[in-house]
Amino acid sequence: MKKFVVITAIFLCGFLKAQFEEVKEKKWLVILLSTRIEGTSLDNKAFLSIGTKLTDGDKNYYSLRGHFNWWDERRLLVIPEFDYFRKVVSFQDGAEVSSLYAGAGVSPYAVSPKAGINFYHFLCAEFGYNFEYNTYKPFPIKGFRYGVGINLVF
Repeated sequence: MKKFVVITAIFLCGFLKAQFEEVKEKKWLVILLSTRIEGTSLDNKAFLSIGTKLTDGDKNYYSLRGHFNWWDERRLLVIPEFDYFRKVVSFQDGAEVSSLYAGAGVSPYAVSPKAGINFYHFLCAEFGYNFEYNTYKPFPIKGFRYGVGINLVF
């Protein structure tokens, strides 16, 4: 029940933020509300990924997120990752596909070039490949990866 309440609060805060322009003046609130929730598959393992997605303007995005897995090994596993994305193409308002982006992610175990698509400004899908440089002890995470998620603030 606690998890449901937290996830619901995150969703509501993100949608409320979109309604109030004066929130942009409070930088700490923008960071808190710029949440990205995603289901990610690294090789053949599934993760719930949660983190922030911040921009420095119109085209560059930075993301710090954690990939959480607690069902494969019966214990909580966390892989932190820092991402950089650059919006390659933006489409006009009203289009189903709002933008295409490319980037890379770095974790303590792998580097992964990625590409992605934003749908309706808040849904996203991305794919890439993990090049593992440090073996993750519970299981390998090298190989193809993909994710589908929601950007609460766009």
